Amino acid sequence: MQARQSGPIPLRLMETFRTVFYTPILVSVAGGFLREEGLDVSFSTCPPQFPHPLSALKNGAADIVQSGIMRCIIALDWGAETTPLHFAEINARDGFFILEREPQDEFSWESLRGASVIPVGFSPMPWASLQYAMRNNGVDPSDLNLMMGLPLDDAVDAFREGRADFIHLPEPAAGRLVSEGAGHMAVALGMVNGHMAYSSFAATREFLSGQGDTVRRFTQGFSRALGWIQASDPAKIAGAIAEFFPDVPVELLAGSVGRLKEQGTWPVNPALEQPEFERLQEALMGAGLVREHQSYEDVVTREFA
Repeated sequence: MQARQSGPIPLRLMETFRTVFYTPILVSVAGGFLREEGLDVSFSTCPPQFPHPLSALKNGAADIVQSGIMRCIIALDWGAETTPLHFAEINARDGFFILEREPQDEFSWESLRGASVIPVGFSPMPWASLQYAMRNNGVDPSDLNLMMGLPLDDAVDAFREGRADFIHLPEPAAGRLVSEGAGHMAVALGMVNGHMAYSSFAATREFLSGQGDTVRRFTQGFSRALGWIQASDPAKIAGAIAEFFPDVPVELLAGSVGRLKEQGTWPVNPALEQPEFERLQEALMGAGLVREHQSYEDVVTREFA
């Protein structure tokens, strides 16, 4: 049982990387929603010595982390007996976009066939989700001329230089290219793939059982941040998170927030439901990242959300 504490409860919170996709995390920190629950949050981006936040969690460098739930599914598929548990949803849809060099009156998936395409190269989940969308729309990923494995900045530079017909990007990188006139929005993958358990908060089983009150406070504060996002316009949300993007004009940031909010990227409440978990597994299996379906109960706990 967690001991009662008179002062603020310290909590180390870690994200994978900085993106507008994770706006609910940024709002919960900057908006004071976690502080109002009595939490003293130390917020950081995963440092380079760890390949991803779950590794930081394993090595005791964080208490709660943002992570793609796919990493726990893959670990179980490879034979792990247990993994951290995901307890609250951050993203209910894919938040990545396909941009095209030459605008079409109406985007056609067939236009990808034989085209040069730069997919996201810094994480396997966006590419798995893009493959899922392509296959569901009659396009085999093997029919594309792919430029794989580029870091984000190098991918953007390659597209600017005219080395690809399409590029696959998160925000605010996508919005920046559009504002420059270097690319045109072709398709929002969140609208194509529907609800999917994309990114969520995870913690070790030991932390969840031993620090249950802290986790409940955290989930309550995060839930209120989600409610604030639902009730606020993109300009107001952009203002709340602008400190995390010092090199991005607030008008561009508001456009990025608006695109993500419009498609329902962020959930109304943090409960991570089984149907979206199963859709994620379909995407992972289609991409060859896992061989077998894993049990929802082995990866997700509904105790807190």
